[in-house]
Amino acid sequence: MKRPDEDIRKELEELSPHLLKLKEQGDGFRLPKDYFQRMQKEVLDKVQAGSQPSPSKNIGWLDRLLEPLQFLFQPRWALGLATIALLVTLGAVWLYQSQPVAGSELSAELAKLDPESLDAYIQANFHEFDTETLLEFASNQEDQPNFEDLTPEELDQYLNETIQEMDAETLKELL
Repeated sequence: MKRPDEDIRKELEELSPHLLKLKEQGDGFRLPKDYFQRMQKEVLDKVQAGSQPSPSKNIGWLDRLLEPLQFLFQPRWALGLATIALLVTLGAVWLYQSQPVAGSELSAELAKLDPESLDAYIQANFHEFDTETLLEFASNQEDQPNFEDLTPEELDQYLNETIQEMDAETLKELL
C-alpha cells in the first residue's frame, strides 16, 4: 500500500509541476541574515529621533486666535450654534413682519408733493418702475377715468382723445 504523501505528491506533479517545485524549495519566506539585529537598531534609532524636539512650526496669528475656539467646530457645538442662529433669525423676521407698515404716513408725505415734480420724476425714471406701479399711479390721477368701469366704446373714445391731444414728438416716442 502506498503512503498518502506519495499519492499527493504524484497528483500535484500531474496537476501543476510548478507548485511542486515551490513546495520542494520550502517556505517562501526567507529572512536575510542579521535581520533581527538590524531591525532592533532601526527601531531604536527611530524612537530616539522621535523623542528629539521637532522644529517648531510657524503658527500664524489667526491660528493662535482660533485655537481656543476649536471646540466650537465640533459637530455637537456647531449644530447647537446653528440652531440658535436659526431661531434668532426666525424670531427677528417674525417680529419685523408683525409690525404694521405705516402706509398712511407714506401716502401723506406723497400727497405733499406737487403733481408736476412727481410727474417729472416718473417721466425721468420711467424704466425703473414696474407695470403695476405705473398702473396704480395712472389710476390715482384725478383727471383720469377709472378704466375698469368704462365700456369698450368709452375706452376707445378716451384713447382717441388722448392721442389727438399729444404732440408729434410724444407720439414718435411711444411708437
